[in-house]
Amino acid sequence: MGPKDIKNRAGQSIVNDAITNAGSSPSRQEKTSFILVVTRNGHMAEAVMNYAVNVADHLKYRILAVHIDTLPFFGDGGKRSNLFTAAMEESALLFREKARARDVVVEHLGESGKVGKVVQRLCHSEKRIEFVVIDQGIRMGEVAAQSPVPVFSVIYTQARTIHTNKARSHKTLEKGEPSMSTTSRKRHVKNCFVFGALTAGLYAAVFTNQNFVMTYFTKGGVYALLPVAVVFAVSYLHGNFTSAFWSALGIEGSKATVRKSTDVRPTVPASDAVRKDDRPRAQISV
Repeated sequence: MGPKDIKNRAGQSIVNDAITNAGSSPSRQEKTSFILVVTRNGHMAEAVMNYAVNVADHLKYRILAVHIDTLPFFGDGGKRSNLFTAAMEESALLFREKARARDVVVEHLGESGKVGKVVQRLCHSEKRIEFVVIDQGIRMGEVAAQSPVPVFSVIYTQARTIHTNKARSHKTLEKGEPSMSTTSRKRHVKNCFVFGALTAGLYAAVFTNQNFVMTYFTKGGVYALLPVAVVFAVSYLHGNFTSAFWSALGIEGSKATVRKSTDVRPTVPASDAVRKDDRPRAQISV
């Protein structure tokens, strides 16, 4: 083999290496696909987490969870922002646990501003966003109008919590044992003393000034309004004193309208009740 053949083979090897390196450069490699999960709340709904993890596990995608603070400059001295951050950290910890069980990678990000603008900016970032999943509380049209990728809205219900609340309120109405808070009781006691003192003072003023009362209350004309005004004042003060007194003792008037609506409510046995479908569903807007 002559020097010329060695030179040609060396040149061909350099060309082949250059082509291989160019094909494997980072700019030519395929980016990892992400599912953008967006919420405007500090705590993301678990139904949204479960849906995103299931889809990401099936498609072998990663998840980018974004919590958007839509009121970053709320005038409360930063209290709301601190609560939002703490809730976001709790939600991120729960999301990671759910994703770790399915070997799904989750990245979390905190943003602020309008939801549509943030989604548009993230979709045009370096990450490859395949589609967007939004939590309840975010309008579909607001995101779909500015998103270059499909948008899904996860619909979920909280039937068990609602049924529990209804059962508790129904039980309270049936037994007629409404609880009175300590603050409400103190307010009634305070009103009882205030209006009681004013009523007693008005009675004392009338009986200790009989000559003044008999002189001016019987003149007629414009003075005829004095006894009427005193009667209205006594009625108002004494009525409020009586109401506050019985309320402070915990005795309230019956509420006929509430009792009537409670009595006519049909009772459905638990076995015959139709179970609602509370599984999360997705709506797509392209």
